[in-house]
Amino acid sequence: MCAARSLDGLTHLSRRTERVACVLGCSAVVLTLAWTLSEPASSAGQTLAIAVPSREPQMWIEAHLGQPIAEAAAAARFRGADGERFAFTRVIDGHLQGVFLFGCGAGLGDSGALRKICFDAVRASQAAGSVHLVLDLREALEVPEDPAQATKLGSLVAQGLELGLYRYDRYLAEDRRDTPRLAQVTVVAKSTTPGEGSGRGQVIAAAIRRARDLVNGPAELITPSHLASVAGEIAHGLVDRGVTCTIFERDECARRGMGCYLAVARGSLEPPKFIHLAYTPAGASKGRVCLIGKGVTFDSGGYSLKSSDAMFGMKMDMAGAAAVLSALEAAARLQVPWEVHAIVAATENMIGGNAYRLGDVLRAANGKTVEIDNTDAEGRLTLADALVYAGGLRPDFTIDLATLTGACIIALGPHIAGVMSPDEGLCASWLAAGERAGESHWRLPLPPALKEQLKSTIADLRNTGDRPGGAITAGLFLSEFAGGQRWLHCDIAGPAMVKKAFGVNDEGGSGFGVATILELLSGEIG
Repeated sequence: MCAARSLDGLTHLSRRTERVACVLGCSAVVLTLAWTLSEPASSAGQTLAIAVPSREPQMWIEAHLGQPIAEAAAAARFRGADGERFAFTRVIDGHLQGVFLFGCGAGLGDSGALRKICFDAVRASQAAGSVHLVLDLREALEVPEDPAQATKLGSLVAQGLELGLYRYDRYLAEDRRDTPRLAQVTVVAKSTTPGEGSGRGQVIAAAIRRARDLVNGPAELITPSHLASVAGEIAHGLVDRGVTCTIFERDECARRGMGCYLAVARGSLEPPKFIHLAYTPAGASKGRVCLIGKGVTFDSGGYSLKSSDAMFGMKMDMAGAAAVLSALEAAARLQVPWEVHAIVAATENMIGGNAYRLGDVLRAANGKTVEIDNTDAEGRLTLADALVYAGGLRPDFTIDLATLTGACIIALGPHIAGVMSPDEGLCASWLAAGERAGESHWRLPLPPALKEQLKSTIADLRNTGDRPGGAITAGLFLSEFAGGQRWLHCDIAGPAMVKKAFGVNDEGGSGFGVATILELLSGEIG
């Protein structure tokens, strides 16, 4: 639970749960999952979804579903290619059954593709009004003999299925809410061993849903105080799993010298909340991990004011915070063998009589001074003081997730996060974890020569460099505050703030980063 030491500028939040429930904008449906070796008997309200690879699909369809269906699929040009779909309805055992064939190309060896086809099957079943989905993966999914690897497949399947039911519908009229009828999924595969990973996948999916709810909620609801309440609720619910929560108020942050963070907060009527959520495993720990999430709950750009088009959607500028808080909750539920700290310097970036200005010189918690040449480069200022704080915990490694730069989206597109780190082993482990989790990352360099762009004539550095290479200079700025930590920066501006649906993500918040964090903490880190 949160400590109650108001004299130190701390706030007790362990019992402040009255507003937390307001953020839950989706139905908290948990599917009943079963894995079998053969297709179950047909029943009323059942949908059948089959993953069909592109190797001789017509022969397979004719052998399993009959010549008329094969001819109809051929006429519709269904060839089993990735993304293709063919649907029909049949009467079987006296019941009307909707059948969906999903093309999957060479198969489901890719984690993202596996989550996606499960997601699509649920969406199709939901649209058909089904209560029971039978998902046949026998032709497309090779199950490894290693039980540990097999259960990872089961986790990915469960994640895709659960996320298929996600909707943020808190503000929709009742007649527009797509209340799920689907309650049961039977997965048919060559082995039932993957089913042992279903529970883990459902925990991960629940964490992603929480992160999405936080990101999708309007800024008038998801304030810094609300994020602090959520952290307190997580700690209160998991105190028996070793979770604690500490919140620093403005005065305590000032005492700790967090001048960059507090400058960003000055323009808002909403008080800043510096959140430290921690999990300590009951058994032996592999080490200490700090996860820092950018927590700007609304970003107007400050006096470097964004345009209306650019400002719309800036409620999502706290997606990093949502990811690390939600991932810590899941880490505690899964009892990962790491001591994990989630750190969020939560604030708004607004315009007001006391807002920070261009040309101001700020002092960070490590004593470095920063000249402000763009108040819309505020996220790195909040992260700078959070990085210094994390260094004081002496972690084995630190990872920050932030919707930091539009430049990263220009470089990598909307689906891929940019990864920067001077640590080869940590970077390799993170990239591998992302691939296993079905989240896409790409490493960008941190060339020391570009630090020249951050030089200031009146301070230790400026908060931005030139427009070219903007994502990289943002990473280089953060490196000045890592203080020798094993540190990795992940710019999630593209995949965390979705403008056009892709993969298992609708428009809005994706919860990107949660699955990669949990995958990283489940394995060995280089």
